[in-house]
Amino acid sequence: MKKLPWLSSLLLLLAFMGFGAFLHARHSAELVWWLALGYALLQSALLTIVWKPLRNFFLLGFQSDVGYTVMALVMASLAVVVVSWIQIFIYFLVMMAAALLLRVELLIRNIGNILAFATIFTLSLTGLGLSRITTEFMTRLIN
Repeated sequence: MKKLPWLSSLLLLLAFMGFGAFLHARHSAELVWWLALGYALLQSALLTIVWKPLRNFFLLGFQSDVGYTVMALVMASLAVVVVSWIQIFIYFLVMMAAALLLRVELLIRNIGNILAFATIFTLSLTGLGLSRITTEFMTRLIN
């Protein structure tokens, strides 16, 4: 059995814990937490089991003038979102970078897509869960 890369796993866990603490500090509704879980699932899937269809879809977008135009409009819209929500975007960027680092480590160790998906998703959920538990505990301890 191959060992789990501990440093990149810890970075992913801490990235999601930081995002969870940010959500808790904003007194986010339950729906936002469910959306964060959905993001963790989507990110894990996109980096592992849905990677090839996603890559093919983006490459298909660059094969025509219409595709170039649509991609330019999408990128411009994304740039507006990034500028207007810079703090939230940075959290997503850190989470994506940590997940990509772990994915590369898992690829180097020849871990299959399904196991890589399960690893990334489990660590992401654990990070969100730990942040929720620790912030709730600290809130009750202070009050």
